Amino acid sequence: MTSNITVITTANRARRFVPTDEGRLEAIIDSLRRSGQLFSGKPLIIGAGAQTEVFAAAAIACIEIETARDLEEYLPSQHNLSLTALTPAQRAEPFVGGLNGDHFSVRIEFFFTGGHVLYMAAAGVRKPALAERLMNLTGLFERPVLHYRLAQGGIGLMNPRAMTRFVITPGVPDLPSDAWLAEAL
Repeated sequence: MTSNITVITTANRARRFVPTDEGRLEAIIDSLRRSGQLFSGKPLIIGAGAQTEVFAAAAIACIEIETARDLEEYLPSQHNLSLTALTPAQRAEPFVGGLNGDHFSVRIEFFFTGGHVLYMAAAGVRKPALAERLMNLTGLFERPVLHYRLAQGGIGLMNPRAMTRFVITPGVPDLPSDAWLAEAL
């Protein structure tokens, strides 16, 4: 399988790239070990003989690397949160999730500046302490990066600083005391 890299900007534009050779792909994959710094301010530079593109870190919504390789070992731990991108067919299927003992299964829609949307299945172990559960809910915006599995194989990296909101379905039973209680129309 040929590996492809897609950079989606906050202008909701996708730019696709293919590594020039397998050796270059290894260097790109190895850089994932530092993915927590990917959106910290330094520009992302992708180039070869024909052209060089420079992306401002703040203007990147997400980066996806399609590959048959398992890249999980290169990524930092997300502490109890597994995200997988949904295909359009999976999004159309009815979803039954929620709490099952100490495990949770939900769908999350991530919305970014510029209109890009990512649809995810999320699963994990429910934290026992209410304070930890509330931190998981509100702390997503504060993380340096969120990673997810692609349905076609590979991984994606989200820039939480480019997110405008996210929607969790079904709703979260434990809300902060200052949350506004209202149903969406």
